[in-house]
Amino acid sequence: MKLAVISDSHYAIDQLEKFLKFLKREKIQYLAHAGDLVTDGVGKLFQRFPEINSYIAIGNCDYGEELVTLNNLSHVVLDTVVQFELEGKHFAISHKDGMAQRALKGQPVDVFFHGHTHTTRIDDHLHPMIINPGSLMDGHGFLLIDVPSLKIDRRFLFE
Repeated sequence: MKLAVISDSHYAIDQLEKFLKFLKREKIQYLAHAGDLVTDGVGKLFQRFPEINSYIAIGNCDYGEELVTLNNLSHVVLDTVVQFELEGKHFAISHKDGMAQRALKGQPVDVFFHGHTHTTRIDDHLHPMIINPGSLMDGHGFLLIDVPSLKIDRRFLFE
């Protein structure tokens, strides 16, 4: 099973759409987005991809009606800190580094995801791992994580 990870897509809705089409084509059913994705049309965009279970952290630029639309989708989990489990591995997402760690102190977590800085960070030697995929908008690409091995594949193209 693969988990796709992105952050900070901001106004790059065209890139986000290409990315979601890639996930659908590759039959990748899980997405972790570390926040800052709200822009006009993002709610309708996610409505078109119900086969992708999306775990989304609310970022500092995320507000308004698009957030309400996202929150009403059955295949989207949206909060300031999002926690989920896949194949026995525990994941947590927040937009800013440290938020999820503080909120979930003492709980089992294998990987913490965050965004905000627009800079890629992969501390896969730590336990739990700490990962920032970088900004999709700024061309940092995305990550595919094999679950349960947690092997990371960094990608830049949606082909």
